[in-house]
Amino acid sequence: MSSFIRRLTILEFLRSTRAEKSTEEILHHLLGSGYLDESQSPATLKRLVQRDMNFLYGKDDGFDEEDDEPTNEFGLLAIRGTGKSWLWKLDPYAGMQFDYEKMPQYMAIAFAMAKKHLSNLLPRNTLSELERFFAQAEHRLEQSEQSLSPQLYSRLKESVEFYQRGQRLQPAEFDVEHLDTIYRGILLNRQLHFRYRGKEYRVHPFGVAILLPKLYLVGKKHEDIHEPDQYRHFLIHKIESIYIGNQSAEIPESFSLKEYLETGHMDVFIEPEDTREYPLKLQITPTGNKSNLIDDLLENPISSSQRIAPGTKGSYRLTAKVRRTIQLRNWLISLGPECTVEGPSIIREDMRTYLQATLAPYT
Repeated sequence: MSSFIRRLTILEFLRSTRAEKSTEEILHHLLGSGYLDESQSPATLKRLVQRDMNFLYGKDDGFDEEDDEPTNEFGLLAIRGTGKSWLWKLDPYAGMQFDYEKMPQYMAIAFAMAKKHLSNLLPRNTLSELERFFAQAEHRLEQSEQSLSPQLYSRLKESVEFYQRGQRLQPAEFDVEHLDTIYRGILLNRQLHFRYRGKEYRVHPFGVAILLPKLYLVGKKHEDIHEPDQYRHFLIHKIESIYIGNQSAEIPESFSLKEYLETGHMDVFIEPEDTREYPLKLQITPTGNKSNLIDDLLENPISSSQRIAPGTKGSYRLTAKVRRTIQLRNWLISLGPECTVEGPSIIREDMRTYLQATLAPYT
């Protein structure tokens, strides 16, 4: 019975999209839908799906022998992919019709932008499920004859970009299969087993943090799960291999990844053991009439406790509670002569020590 339901699910999945799907994409859809046992090895699961496709295509002997015609009672199309791989397709218009023109314009824009900016971050199963909506959105933008022309819709889609300020770093390449396995582990509330920088880990996954240009898995090692502050941050591009275990993950209901990040847990501290807050005092003297520093700080404060008050001779006094982090130090240095740290003494010493070490090679 499980094989029967699984094969019906494959047919419905293929019928719901116009794009050809690889065996791997079908495998991810079945995993995400709960029709496969996550505890089995990836190779075993792939062979199982390959047998399902052979059955549906009506060629139980496989696809290497091309002499015999398959019975193919379901109207399945098998298209040769790269190497020995195959792509699969069903006519999406057989028994199911999509009215492209009824998709609202605002929704078409939303899908178009989601595809453009989030394709590298969404789970593979989610992307597969959204493919038909992406296709509808593109069709809607191309065929629109209402308030905006298709050219203007395309222009809007191309006029929104994410960009990293400062000296840009190119993102490291990572295996999307590893990211997808992490997502499935979180959805299924299972522990993850992976090899990272040559060591084996068993981890309870708390979430994925996107700190451009890097992606991190935030979690706890199994042996530290009951230790309050023993979180680990694993760079996803350094994970060598990964699979989902049978054991349930222990994630406290009170845990919030957003709060975890906002409280500085992924900041880099000048002294790792010192994570206390300090009352920062800055004297800011904007240079030139075109300085926007004060306006920028009022609009984008360095912390929720920030206060700015006018001083003498065009200067300002900023106070805020901060931690001694590399990020804070680099920001203060970037302000140059416009900013002077008046206190506390420990942050003044951080600045002095770093600047002396920086200047040493140039003297």
